[in-house]
Amino acid sequence: MEFDPNAASVLKSNLFGLPCSPETAALIIIPIPWEVTTSSGTGTSNGPLRVLEASHQIDLYDSLNPGLWKKGISSDQFPIDLKTKGDDLQDLIKRSIANHEGIVEDAVVKKVNKGCEKLNDWVKDRALAWMARGKLVGTLGGDHSTCFGLLCAACEVYEEISILQIDAHADFRVAYQGFNYSHASIMYNAWKLPQIDKLVSVGVRDYCEEEAKTMHGHENIICYYDQKIKSEMFEGKTWKSIATKIVSHLGKDVYLSFDVDGLSRSFCPGTGTPVPGGLEYEQALFLVKTIVDSGRKIIGFDISETGDGTWDGNVTARLLWRIAGMTI
Repeated sequence: MEFDPNAASVLKSNLFGLPCSPETAALIIIPIPWEVTTSSGTGTSNGPLRVLEASHQIDLYDSLNPGLWKKGISSDQFPIDLKTKGDDLQDLIKRSIANHEGIVEDAVVKKVNKGCEKLNDWVKDRALAWMARGKLVGTLGGDHSTCFGLLCAACEVYEEISILQIDAHADFRVAYQGFNYSHASIMYNAWKLPQIDKLVSVGVRDYCEEEAKTMHGHENIICYYDQKIKSEMFEGKTWKSIATKIVSHLGKDVYLSFDVDGLSRSFCPGTGTPVPGGLEYEQALFLVKTIVDSGRKIIGFDISETGDGTWDGNVTARLLWRIAGMTI
């Protein structure tokens, strides 16, 4: 039967109900249902499934990329075993905290770190396999730590990469709570990769003194704090002028790391660590468009920390569709 992009979605097994397989798609999304090191709310391990479900309700016309559906967006195989392993490790942490007055035992920390290393290796291998076939790759979390394997893969393909991070948090903690690959340490770990030449963070509004000192000590780490952005806009600057300035710091190859808590909480009520303030939906997408309009290339991306709710899944599915339209 010929596919009708105007009809109701009938191919429920694929993202957006598109008539393509990973072999024929231009963009591969690796779903990663993992939230082992979350330190506040839970539920993001169910985020990828909520996005898949919500994606079938999206109409398939993109005004900036009218033929987007023909290019193909496909989910990689859903790794059910990863969710089971992650849930088991998370339960270990919870029991250790309950039995040891809030402290995670060294043996548990060691086991969790090993599990996270295996996850990173799995994601890296999957991403490299798809990249070798000419695919653009994105990840869908899960907590923010889940994108590290994709970043490592990208660093084997590109000599220099600039990261644009949209996030409420700096994520520059050093092995937060003893976990080397904590969701709160993702940008600290990313910055240690030698191919990462710039890190530009946008929307940050919750961070500690250690993170501030670390970030302020590097000229190639630039942070556009949410408070500063809002102050400049209240004083009369346009978002276009601010977005243009943000993008000017980036090199030609850009990795987009999008934690949905970088948005106003009205768009992500179920995210793991919500913070008041943040970007509006179209404001964030305008920033992504500014990257593309500048002639820079988005070489990979992640969307992380989607909560376990229908609205959360709906918003992220639409973010994914719009970002895909600007990258393929």
